Amino acid sequence: MARDLFEDNQPKTAPAEKSKLRLHRRLFLLVFAVALLWQTLLMVQTRLEQYYSDMNRAFKVILTVDMPADNATLAQMGETLNQKADIASVKLFSSQDALKVVQQQNPQLAQSLLLMGRNKMPAYFELRLVPTAVRNVEPLIANLTAEYKGLTAHYNNEHAQLLFTTGLCLKLLRLSMGLTLLVFLVFMFFVEAYPSKQTRTHFMGGMISGILAALIAWGCFILLIYPTGFLNDSLWTLTTPAQQILLTVFCAIFGWTLSKWQKF
Repeated sequence: MARDLFEDNQPKTAPAEKSKLRLHRRLFLLVFAVALLWQTLLMVQTRLEQYYSDMNRAFKVILTVDMPADNATLAQMGETLNQKADIASVKLFSSQDALKVVQQQNPQLAQSLLLMGRNKMPAYFELRLVPTAVRNVEPLIANLTAEYKGLTAHYNNEHAQLLFTTGLCLKLLRLSMGLTLLVFLVFMFFVEAYPSKQTRTHFMGGMISGILAALIAWGCFILLIYPTGFLNDSLWTLTTPAQQILLTVFCAIFGWTLSKWQKF
């Protein structure tokens, strides 16, 4: 009887240590899954930003001058165009400048024009629109050509619509990522601030598990890129060092918070 009472009062440390070990395994898997999702979102965001930037830089509206006009008239016309709210910038190219641009971009075309006797290119305006005006480029250009007689518009409407859709998707992705991060921060705040009768402390292993989860998730993406043969060229086009550092810090704090929560 005395032996049984003595055994009941002894602390059982072995099962507790085993439970803690299993807790960190599950914590690691949970943070690892979150890190993989964040790696995917960061990769998509980075490539979408680059794609949108390239498309935006390539899209322009060309207004060729089909009427005889001197430089002063063209300059005044360019100033009035630049005052439009939907136009971001206006560049005027004279006939000589237009031919130089063609020679730089397509020397064979410029040579063909010279052989045909067309040694003078028409002057033109190069317009860049604000992002909000790209979607309604057709009515905008129709109003411009109706207001400015003797100008002919040249642009790619499909390019404009794709540019607008890409920009919209990029904005929605940024908003959803920001909202997701806010939800995570609110969750971690409630875990830290929620009063509990039980004594719950943080474990350093939770933070270490979070850091390892972030690093292994990054390693998984490197392994996915490696078979393509473009690891050195495309690695930092999919993400940035700053993003990886911030993700590692987030996973460390997230693992630290989960080690206190202990409900998984």
